[in-house]
Amino acid sequence: MRKTILWVLSILIISQIAYAGVTNPLPTELNLFKGESGRFKFQIQTVASNQEIACTYDLAEESPLTVEFDPATIVVPAGTVRDVYGTVTVPEELDFGTYEENFCISCEPTSGQAGTSVAIDTCGLPIKVNVVSERARDNMYVPPKEAPISWQTVIIVAAILVVIALIVLYLWEKRHLVRRLKRRG
Repeated sequence: MRKTILWVLSILIISQIAYAGVTNPLPTELNLFKGESGRFKFQIQTVASNQEIACTYDLAEESPLTVEFDPATIVVPAGTVRDVYGTVTVPEELDFGTYEENFCISCEPTSGQAGTSVAIDTCGLPIKVNVVSERARDNMYVPPKEAPISWQTVIIVAAILVVIALIVLYLWEKRHLVRRLKRRG
């Protein structure tokens, strides 16, 4: 009986723990020219977790490479897999050679649910870059960062919609006016 109770309690405790899996970045190695940027991606997985988590990134800053993640913080719902994208940039003045930047991902549950919540840190995730003068092979394709919609674009689209609405209204009124004139005449 005691073993059964301990077994049930263990299952209940484990089911309340939030945890995440993190994959290594892809591509595993980028070949970039001086001044060039390249994209990479990795996944945060909460497939076996029952809690939503929020993750942030912390660079080791061990190399002269510039690394940015988009977005800076990501929320991963329970039971899902999210792709996370980033950009690494090689400074113009950097010598040819191989450079590696490491980063950590720190994840915590977003809600204060009852149960056990543990901050999850995954460190030592590498971004390896070969700074080359000639590319021997193409890098793996990773989609570019989505550009935010500028306010100018919003205004132009709104103006076009207003013009279209005015044209439609004009044609509608003209058609009704022609019909009324035909009835009278």
